[in-house]
Amino acid sequence: MESHTDLRLIEGPITTDLIKNVYNGFIGNEKEHHPTLNALGHRCDELEDVLGKSLDFKKYFIVLGDNAGLHMHQPVEETWPYLLAKETNHTYYNLCIINGGLEAVRYNLLVWLNKRHPPKYIFIACEWANRFFGVDYEDDTHNIVKASNLGDDAGYFLGRQKLFSMLVEHLDVPIYQILRPTDVPVLISSNVKNIIVDHADDQTVVETLTGHFRDVQRSRAV
Repeated sequence: MESHTDLRLIEGPITTDLIKNVYNGFIGNEKEHHPTLNALGHRCDELEDVLGKSLDFKKYFIVLGDNAGLHMHQPVEETWPYLLAKETNHTYYNLCIINGGLEAVRYNLLVWLNKRHPPKYIFIACEWANRFFGVDYEDDTHNIVKASNLGDDAGYFLGRQKLFSMLVEHLDVPIYQILRPTDVPVLISSNVKNIIVDHADDQTVVETLTGHFRDVQRSRAV
């Protein structure tokens, strides 16, 4: 019988055609091109600094998505995940992957939930959810854009979206999906709250999410 490597057990980086960087089981960004990334290729503090030495700190949230949750063009301290953590007195871990789309969101979320204690909140911000992960859209030698459009027309993305939505329906964690009016959602589920706001405007995102954040805290206190 052919054996398959369990990516969750990999401690060092591997390289394949689809997954360029896997660190300790998580998909990460290419570290050598981005000095603000941590050891796992994520744009936030090191895992140990977020969750503590025993990796079991409870008061934290995670962020998933792509460029919409990274904003590599500006300092980390000006990005909405950092500002939201500061405003709400939480720590956070940013699992966003450049151009990752739905596949990177789903993969990193499932790996996280398998390895760590559940976060207090999950935030998702994805500019291009229906992207083929690991594909260079800038080099269209193989008609990737055409294939992507054909896949959308055939319902390929909708199938992946529905499957992912079914997987998170039973999560007992508040999930917020940050969307511009023109964005395609990663999830369509009754336990996912859509926040319509321009994720490029960090301060507005923080102000909007902080209001919802405090509403949840008040409801839990009742």
